[in-house]
Amino acid sequence: MEGISFRINPVVTADVVSDLRASVGWARFDADEEEVLHGYWATIGGFDAAGTLVAWCALLSDGRVHGVLLDVIVHPQWQKQGVGRALVARAVEHLRAHGIRIIHVDFLPEHAAFYVLCGFRMSMGGVYEITRK
Repeated sequence: MEGISFRINPVVTADVVSDLRASVGWARFDADEEEVLHGYWATIGGFDAAGTLVAWCALLSDGRVHGVLLDVIVHPQWQKQGVGRALVARAVEHLRAHGIRIIHVDFLPEHAAFYVLCGFRMSMGGVYEITRK
């Protein structure tokens, strides 16, 4: 992707990721969630020429067979330019390089077409949202 460099496990703060999350209307990390950045198997950041984080995703894995893509985010100024597809492709490449054979993705139903474009196929598994009471 021209103009974007992708880095595995970039050093970023929760505030920087929170800013990106807020740019797409997602909740910012609160103080208790800052440690979540350290709990992922891997993360991938996409940076513009100025070094600003403009794309990000998290990966979970058992390190052997299964991997999961979470929170694929692209800043609105960079959407519809192939950045999201390049980010997902980089994530899949990273998982495959570690021998991961089965890759799952967690997404909202309105994003299904995007993931099909990225090469994923829908399965009979369900995604359920559990709300806190």
